[in-house]
Amino acid sequence: MARLIVTALSEDTVAAPGNRQPNYIVVSVTDKHGEPVIGLAVANFRVDPMIVAPGGALVDITTIIGGRLAGFYLLEVVPIRTETWKSGVYIFAISVQSGSDKGQALASVLLD
Repeated sequence: MARLIVTALSEDTVAAPGNRQPNYIVVSVTDKHGEPVIGLAVANFRVDPMIVAPGGALVDITTIIGGRLAGFYLLEVVPIRTETWKSGVYIFAISVQSGSDKGQALASVLLD
């Protein structure tokens, strides 16, 4: 097993309190030598909102889009079931696994 270097940022461009539009999480994944990790899919990522706005819910990953630069991914997440975004801070724990290689990061967003 080797370490993946994972960094992430989140942005609520279209997600807003009261809607179910996707919240964006941009993730960079490199191997222990700094080489981009390519070809990852939904099954390689887990997102858990460890802190949610009052009344907030867990999330599902709906889409992953590979970036124009190797090793970058745009994850779109939405609240589970029919829940909607709530106003406040969300802190997401993101884990990535590729074969036996693993890494993790945190990202936060203020939905207002």
